[in-house]
Amino acid sequence: MAATRVSTYADAYVTTHGQFTDLIGSLSDEQWRLVGKNFPQQLNNEDESRPIGVIAHHVADAEQFIIDRIYAMLEGKSLPPIDIHEINARQAVVHAAVTRDEVLAHLRVNERQIAARVRAIPEDALDKVHETPAGPATIAQRLERVLIGHIKMHQGSIEDALAG
Repeated sequence: MAATRVSTYADAYVTTHGQFTDLIGSLSDEQWRLVGKNFPQQLNNEDESRPIGVIAHHVADAEQFIIDRIYAMLEGKSLPPIDIHEINARQAVVHAAVTRDEVLAHLRVNERQIAARVRAIPEDALDKVHETPAGPATIAQRLERVLIGHIKMHQGSIEDALAG
């Protein structure tokens, strides 16, 4: 039986999320405190100047928020605009001392829960266009660009910082 598009997105999430989790688990204490770098360039007028540990927590924390917004789209709800700069600045302060073990635990819970939620998305819902604060988008685009793309972008930031 051929894979459905939904299962393909769920598998891509699990793979990307697993690579990110493995990277976070491999970091030394010194690396945990390094400052991230913009990758591949500065996006959304946001400078990636947070420590790697804070970036890792941000990714773990944002995953549930992102999938909740995708489900709001599925339910026909409008997505209120968000101020990512304010949210990220607040997270950086509140979670400045986050530990690797805390982030890894959060990531492990997310993987199971979010993969199941992605797999539960109806196949026929993937290409319906919804209004978002960033403009029209389909569920498929939000899965690829936001849920999965967010992880990849921040992983790139961390890897660039580690490379010096």
